[in-house]
Amino acid sequence: MKKLLLVLIYLIAAGIGFWFGLNKTRPPRKLETQRIEECLAIYINYKKDLDQVKLEKSLEAIALKPKDLEVIIDKFIYYRSNKSGLKQAMKFLELFKKGANLQVDKVETITGMKQEPFRLDAEILAVFETNPKLIEEAFET
Repeated sequence: MKKLLLVLIYLIAAGIGFWFGLNKTRPPRKLETQRIEECLAIYINYKKDLDQVKLEKSLEAIALKPKDLEVIIDKFIYYRSNKSGLKQAMKFLELFKKGANLQVDKVETITGMKQEPFRLDAEILAVFETNPKLIEEAFET
């Protein structure tokens, strides 16, 4: 009986240690949303004047290509149109910020971004949290 109690105590201690290790020791990630916000501002300006040359020059200034803008805008459209997907992704965003290693089927990146699972989506979702008015301005016309 003593051995069973001792094993149970060890298992509980190991479980608490495992939980603590997963939740408290990972360094939090910092998300940079500036380039994503600049992309939205460029997109807003492009929708107003439809100047392809100006679009490409604006993207070059922040070291992006037109294809990168397309990927970013597509993701914004997806999350705006799929509210349940947005809600689920926000849960992943919180885990990502806490330092969790998320496993995904496909890693999408843009020029100059670290190739890390969920990084692009996390930065886009962070804009939903920090600057929803910019998103509204970009897509509600």
